[in-house]
Amino acid sequence: MKKRIYKEENYKTSKWSGGNTRELAIYPVNAEYLDRDFLWRLSSADSDLEESSFTKLPDYDRILMVLEGSVVLAHGDERTASLDAFAYDEFDGAVKTKCFGKLIKDYNLIYRKGCKGRMELIELEDAAKHIESRFEGCRSFGLFSAEGYTVVSANGHTDMVKEDQLMVIELEPGELAEISVMGSGKCVLTEVAFEREEVMDFSVPEERADGEKGASDFALALKLSLGNNRWSATMRRMKKSGVLYSPAMEKKLRMLDRFFVTGIVWAVGVILCLLLVPAGVSPEAVLGILVAFSIVDVFLISPLIYLAVLPRPISAHIKNAHELNAYEQKIFEEQLNYDPRKESLMRKYRDRKGEKYDGIGDFWKKMNK
Repeated sequence: MKKRIYKEENYKTSKWSGGNTRELAIYPVNAEYLDRDFLWRLSSADSDLEESSFTKLPDYDRILMVLEGSVVLAHGDERTASLDAFAYDEFDGAVKTKCFGKLIKDYNLIYRKGCKGRMELIELEDAAKHIESRFEGCRSFGLFSAEGYTVVSANGHTDMVKEDQLMVIELEPGELAEISVMGSGKCVLTEVAFEREEVMDFSVPEERADGEKGASDFALALKLSLGNNRWSATMRRMKKSGVLYSPAMEKKLRMLDRFFVTGIVWAVGVILCLLLVPAGVSPEAVLGILVAFSIVDVFLISPLIYLAVLPRPISAHIKNAHELNAYEQKIFEEQLNYDPRKESLMRKYRDRKGEKYDGIGDFWKKMNK
């Protein structure tokens, strides 16, 4: 059994057009909401809009509880749900859902399709209330103190969860736990069950790599720096051979490619070399310096940039094909088929869909805006 209490300083806050969203907890812990690589996520949002739309999440199911306010949720043309404070509704994240009325504050569970999830409001009392697990397999319990405080007892160990704090308890398949709650106020219980094969598990040590591992990391950084650009097929050959990168590493690699980090460093070095000509250095000497700098840049400077930016040890963020479970195999296929140029073109198309062009001049103007 693993447990952790999440407090205000642990929450991730992001803004949207109608207010703020706080990510209270996410699983796996290294997952990113925007990357859609998580199994479940607990969050709380506020809004001052009378009408708003929820982000469509085709691969997920959702349970939303109103903590403050009174709203009506309209799930496409299928059904509606009228919710007052501490009422909740379960719905498919793929359905276009609109919210009518001010959702002053909510509590939201999002979990991947194929998993099992539930939410329940517990009115706390002085006497302990036992919590029964409804599912099997790996289970994650969330205990959120919506009002007052919650005293949680798990296998004989007692913890205090103050208002607006969250305790997460994780259980492995077949693991039993005696969990009970008491206190004053209201506690929101969530439970999500999933199979271990659905988790992308990169066991990454927290210490930095040094010695032999450091040399190995530099060799990997060199290989990645040579291949991580839109003109090279090295990375795709690596992936085709069955190599999966962790979400954290994939994100950093795309960032390095998108912003031409190593290319900009090389260009600055070239400009500095060329400035030696006006300073009186012969063109032949400058050419030699330029060639020497380019070699040093390719085999030393660029790998060192990758080494500084990528999560380390790099080797811990790479898995071979024979190590992948079913879920990781799916992510690997998505990484393999990812085409940044195609994605960029599709993004431009989506942004400009529905625009009208009055002439060739207006067309080019809008294409380059």
